[in-house]
Amino acid sequence: MAEMPPAPPPPEPAPPAQRKIVLPPHRVRAARPRSQRIRDWAHYNLFHSRGATALTLVGLGLAGLILAGVVWFVFFEADWGVVTANRWLLFAGSFPHEKAWRLWVSLIFTLLLIGSAYGVWASFGRRDLLFIGLAGAFVIFLMAHGGASAESSLWFLVGIVCLFAGYLVGQLVPRGNDEQTPIGAMLFRNGFANPRRVRMLATRSLGAVMALSLPIILIILLAFGGARTRELDGFVLNLLLAPVGIVGGIVLAIPLAVGRASSLRLVSWLCTAFIEMVRGAPLIGWLFVALFILDDVIGGELLLRTMITLAVFTSCYMAEYIRGGLQALPRGQYEAAQAVGLPRWRAMQLIILPQALRISIPPLVGQAIALWKDTALISVILPLRELVGNGRSAIGQVEFIDSRIEAFIFIAVAFWVIAFMMSRISQRVERTLGVGER
Repeated sequence: MAEMPPAPPPPEPAPPAQRKIVLPPHRVRAARPRSQRIRDWAHYNLFHSRGATALTLVGLGLAGLILAGVVWFVFFEADWGVVTANRWLLFAGSFPHEKAWRLWVSLIFTLLLIGSAYGVWASFGRRDLLFIGLAGAFVIFLMAHGGASAESSLWFLVGIVCLFAGYLVGQLVPRGNDEQTPIGAMLFRNGFANPRRVRMLATRSLGAVMALSLPIILIILLAFGGARTRELDGFVLNLLLAPVGIVGGIVLAIPLAVGRASSLRLVSWLCTAFIEMVRGAPLIGWLFVALFILDDVIGGELLLRTMITLAVFTSCYMAEYIRGGLQALPRGQYEAAQAVGLPRWRAMQLIILPQALRISIPPLVGQAIALWKDTALISVILPLRELVGNGRSAIGQVEFIDSRIEAFIFIAVAFWVIAFMMSRISQRVERTLGVGER
């Protein structure tokens, strides 16, 4: 019998097909060269059609004309002597020059606190650094321009350094149980402590200092031989009144909102009546109340009565925003708190209010910015001189009667800078907390 030919060897298995990695669209776009991304963005947003191209060219032309007019006015036509010659009047008014170190210490403390809070809860972006650099350079130039003493510029420069120092220290705080920061990595690797507990301790300590920051600043300014309350005016007065009104408004708004949403009819009616009564009158009317009526009721300094009025007025608007946040929560949150046996006040503290406040951040910040701008009304009604009032005093001088435009433009820019900072900080907080995303 003939031998069978040997069977052919089995074919070698084909090499496994290379798995194609498909990146999400935003990763694909990010991987392109920067020049290509710029061209694609310009084509998609500016030149994707003839009509869009025409509108873009017209808009660029108008923007160029406006920018050229602003540059010409600022650098060639305007006379900023009204600002440089009255820089102390606009900034601090009648605050004693020999006690100016109290103002600078307060400013340094505030910048250090802002930098630390930003470092713990967020991070500086390129726009933030650009804004800080431009604003700091402008302030230092303004303080040192016209032969003024360089002491103020040095103090402000120290404040900027403390801002970044606080930010760098805040960035070292662990983000959690992972190794996102050097300190977190060290604690996680060596087992010295739980990074989450370290972060909780740091955030609570920083929150406590922020809650006490206003009393600390007032002690620095007024206590132990400091200035008198009637010597607080100019931009310093705006910077004091607005935070007191905002913080006091939030503190009073929470019980008002909870009371208005309460199932107890008497409590709900009382809170509703108070909120509607305060919101039904303009701020100018309540400033008259602070000037005349509160003087007979509680007495005391006019500055204190003004702070109380601003806090109460703001609280009624913020209470409605927080009540909207309470109503926006799903009913399941309340039912879940009841299912685990939490008392109503405990559920409100741990579950309901944190979520309601998170939802209410955008309108609360809007009200805070509105109050910051409303501090310009103080000098209209009350015998207190804030930035606008001292600006009118500056242009009342004989040599600066024709410099009204320059003075009020400077005042408007000063208010805009603070409002823009508040808006940027709120945007960072919203992104950190995921407002509108989840």
